[in-house]
Amino acid sequence: MKFLLRKVAVTVTACAAAIAGAAIPADAQPAGNVVVFGDSFASNPDQYRASLLNIAGSSAGSSGSSARVLDSYPSQAACLQGPDNWPRQLQARTGVSVSDWSCTGHRSIDLPGHVDHAIRSGDLNASTRAVALSIGINDHWRPIIDAPGTPYNVDAIRSAYFRNMNEAVSKIRAAAPRAKIIVPGMLAITGGRDGAVCLLNVVPNMPLGVPAPRVRQWEQRTQDYQRAMAHQVGATFIDIRAQSAGHSTCARDADRWVAGLIDTTTPSYNMALHPSRAGSAFVAEQVARAL
Repeated sequence: MKFLLRKVAVTVTACAAAIAGAAIPADAQPAGNVVVFGDSFASNPDQYRASLLNIAGSSAGSSGSSARVLDSYPSQAACLQGPDNWPRQLQARTGVSVSDWSCTGHRSIDLPGHVDHAIRSGDLNASTRAVALSIGINDHWRPIIDAPGTPYNVDAIRSAYFRNMNEAVSKIRAAAPRAKIIVPGMLAITGGRDGAVCLLNVVPNMPLGVPAPRVRQWEQRTQDYQRAMAHQVGATFIDIRAQSAGHSTCARDADRWVAGLIDTTTPSYNMALHPSRAGSAFVAEQVARAL
């Protein structure tokens, strides 16, 4: 009887060990880092430091001032990045190494060169497990600001976006052939039926909105371009805008994920008209699920 019990115990232990051993590869995270490319909705630095860097960088003999700003705050390739932005929250949430190459002001035209920089640095490599591309909205408004009087040419903007993104994806696939490409959309800025932007958020739970059809149009086109581009290159698109529809600049204080222009009621944000910490946390959660 003792011999039989001992034999059963040994068999059960061996089976348990075999089952546990078989489960490890399925549960283990794939090796390699995640690389993030994005605009200011991803980099999301402190607006005062970002403004100081812009001023210092555009002034003669200001290299020392620029260096002091960059040395005092997280940055990558001279681009400031908030310590609680979504790429860093993604790393904290998943434990996966995240190489953050997001940069305030970036457009699709900036992406191929930035990908080259990440390759040269060694961050984007054959072991990279995923690459997130979160760029698009700046393609619409930056040309108007950079060259006042420039007409808004939607066909030219769309063509340039797809050309630039396809070039970047080709570079990514050459350097990191096994990497999953993820395209996270951007958090909703406008809200309500009239597509308002709430620029003034100073009275608790009373956001003050103004209709902003042009901004809503830019959001919609960015969403459409990102979705189509992801389908075109075989990437995973995350429709962050649709999922965050009730959390725009015009949401109640506790639900607002994008701050207004003058804002004293949105909890924990770094830049005006940019994600709050909760908004960045939501994006990090969605990207984590897609990994």
